[in-house]
Amino acid sequence: MLPLKTTIKQTTRLVILLALISAMGGCTTSKSLSKKAEKLEEAGLYSDAALFYYNALIKNRNNVNARIGLSKMGQRLLNNKIDKFTKTRALGEDKEAVYAYLDAKEYLEKINRLGIELEYPRYIDEDYEDVKEAYVKELYDESNDLLADKKFDQASSLLKEIERLSPGYKDVSSLKNTAVNEPLYLDALQHFDAGRYRLAYYEFDEVYSIDPNYKDAAILKEECLDLGKFPVAISKLENGTKFSQVDERLSAFIVTGLSSINDPFLRIVERDNLDLILKEQKMSLSGIVDQNTAVEVGSLLGAKAIITGKVISFSEKRGKLKVTQKNGYEGYQVKLMNKETGKNYYQTRYKPVTYKEYYNANEVNISFQYKAISLETGEVLFSEIAEKKVSDEVYYASYEGEAMNLFPASKEGVLSGKMDKKRLLDMLRADRNLHSTEELANNAYTKIATDLSSEIKNLLRE
Repeated sequence: MLPLKTTIKQTTRLVILLALISAMGGCTTSKSLSKKAEKLEEAGLYSDAALFYYNALIKNRNNVNARIGLSKMGQRLLNNKIDKFTKTRALGEDKEAVYAYLDAKEYLEKINRLGIELEYPRYIDEDYEDVKEAYVKELYDESNDLLADKKFDQASSLLKEIERLSPGYKDVSSLKNTAVNEPLYLDALQHFDAGRYRLAYYEFDEVYSIDPNYKDAAILKEECLDLGKFPVAISKLENGTKFSQVDERLSAFIVTGLSSINDPFLRIVERDNLDLILKEQKMSLSGIVDQNTAVEVGSLLGAKAIITGKVISFSEKRGKLKVTQKNGYEGYQVKLMNKETGKNYYQTRYKPVTYKEYYNANEVNISFQYKAISLETGEVLFSEIAEKKVSDEVYYASYEGEAMNLFPASKEGVLSGKMDKKRLLDMLRADRNLHSTEELANNAYTKIATDLSSEIKNLLRE
């Protein structure tokens, strides 16, 4: 419990401060701040007085009273900070002494920037260097012990402090590098030894990005790629439709999709190699899908998985352009005279016209069954049927006259409402380019390739 005298002093300080801040309100001129500082000084609240004098000078560098007050209060405050440094140094409290000195030095420079010179004993700098050297050595020894105990986060914190206090100290830069990289490196080694090459690769890669020369991280990173690589072969697709080349076109999109997967472990086995090996070994596609021979095929191909598939169905509907003649009205202005006032005015009138509406649509449907088989175990890794329907249509209007004056018609006559007019204008401005069935088929192939690539991505992550 604080002594009564101390408690009263703190309460008084708080009351005065609150009263001054309240009294200041919106009136925070340099002169008013200086006056508040004088009251704080009279109350013995020297640090608060120094702060108010300082803020008064910030607002007006020519405030003489604030300059005199800050010189006096600032010197008192600086002396207190220097005394704290001297006392903690004498007591052997190196850390407290170091930061007391830095606090004093920072305050001195802060006041100097306002053009006020405070008295400062220069021998303090030499004393600081001595105590700093002792403290930094203590931090250095402790950080080495922490590194030896594999307490990397704590060691890193101390090494950063050393760098702040004494840049370039001994081998601190190297030790900092170790504190950051070593936990990643050790974790990567554990994954590597356990055969988790994918996890190991990315941690070795992180180490490499920080320091390309850290231990053997670069070599082990490449080893992970070699040991964890996942070569995938793509067999010739079956075509169960009457459309020729649909299987070959789809196969090309699948190869492109797989090749675009941003995964360092994925390898695509060349299709030519697959066909050649099967021919040499007198094997057929049925031999690949037979789980008993899958491992043998995998060994021959140098692949861990193979993708097989069959185009079950394919259809395309090419639309025929339908043209419909529509009745409408074209508005025009007629100049008339008001007989009563003798003034001219304009009246909108409508004449019947015709315009044309056009409609066309194309559609492609494809059904594709695919699966991936492990060439290490013969297991079916995934199997899906992808059904894609892709279509496009155009619906637009054309008019040989002035389109802005065209209005749609109903049985009752002209439809001059804003919404009716807007719908017709939208049709007059609508896109007239219809995607061909070939373009739609390519879109469908892309969607299938994307689905299959996602399956492979998930497989790689697993």
